[in-house]
Amino acid sequence: MSAEKDKNFEPLFDIMGKFTPYIYILPTLAITSVFLIYPFINTFFYSLLKWDGIGEMNFLGITNYINMFQDPKFWASFSANLIYIVMYSIIPVIAGLIVSSLIGRTELFGVRFFRTVFFLPQVIASVAIGIIFSWIYSSQFGVINQILGVIGLDKYQTAWFGHRSTAPYAVGFIGIWLTLGFAVIIFLSGIQKIDESIYEAAKIDGANSTQQFIYITLPELRYEMVVVFVVTLIRSLSTNIFGIVSSTTGGSYGTRPISLYAYELAFVQYELGYASALVVILVVLILVLTQIIERIGEGS
Repeated sequence: MSAEKDKNFEPLFDIMGKFTPYIYILPTLAITSVFLIYPFINTFFYSLLKWDGIGEMNFLGITNYINMFQDPKFWASFSANLIYIVMYSIIPVIAGLIVSSLIGRTELFGVRFFRTVFFLPQVIASVAIGIIFSWIYSSQFGVINQILGVIGLDKYQTAWFGHRSTAPYAVGFIGIWLTLGFAVIIFLSGIQKIDESIYEAAKIDGANSTQQFIYITLPELRYEMVVVFVVTLIRSLSTNIFGIVSSTTGGSYGTRPISLYAYELAFVQYELGYASALVVILVVLILVLTQIIERIGEGS
C-alpha cells in the first residue's frame, strides 16, 4: 500500500526535484535583484531623462548618450581611464607574473613575511592611500623630491600632481603599487599547485627557465590571470580609482576618471540624467571588457 502511495507521489517529487536548485539560489537572487539589477534598470531609466533629482522629469530618449559622445570632458575622462587600465591592470599583471615566477619555486627566507607585505595595500582604504601618496608626491616635503635633491637630480623635482604631463601617471603609479601585491599573491598560489615533475621533465628535455615560464607557468596560470585581470580592471574603472583621485588631485590635470565625472555631474551640477548615462556606459564597458578577458582565458 505504501509503495502505491509513493508511486502516486512520484510526479510531485519530480517537480520538487526540478525546482529544488532554484529554491537554494533564491536568497542570492533576491539580494542581487535588490542591490544590483533594480538599481541598474533605474539608472538606465534616469539616463533617458533630463532631471536634477528633485524637480520635473523630462524625457529625452538617447539625447544624453549623443551629448556624451560629443562632450570633450567625457573623452578626457575616458583617456584617463585608459591610462589607469594600463597602470592598474596590465603592468601589475605582467610584473606580478615575473615576480611570482622568480620567488614561487624557491624557498626564500622570510617569504611569508613578504607575502604579508605584498598583500597589505589591499586592506587599506583607497582614500587613505591617496592621502599617503599626496605626502610622498608633495612638491615641498615629499619623499620623491627629497631623494631627487639628494642624488643631484634637482631639475626633475616637480609638483607631481600639479601638471597634466605627470599627474595621470603619478596616480597610475599608485595603482601599480596597490595591485602588484594582489597579483603576486594570486599567482603564487597558482604556481604552488603546478606539479614540480612537469618542470623536471622540461629540464630533462633541455628547456631553459624562460621556456619553462612560457610553456608551463603561463598556461597553468591562465585562470589566475583571468581573475587578476578582471578584478584590477574593475578597480581601474570604478572603485579604487575614484577614492584615490578624489583624495589626491580631485580630478584636475587630466586625472578625472569617468566615475568621478559622473559623481560631479550628479551631486555637484545636479545633472542626474546625464550622470546616469555615464554610469550606464561605464558598466557596459566593464561587462564587455570582462567578457573579452574571460573568452581569451578560456580560448588559451
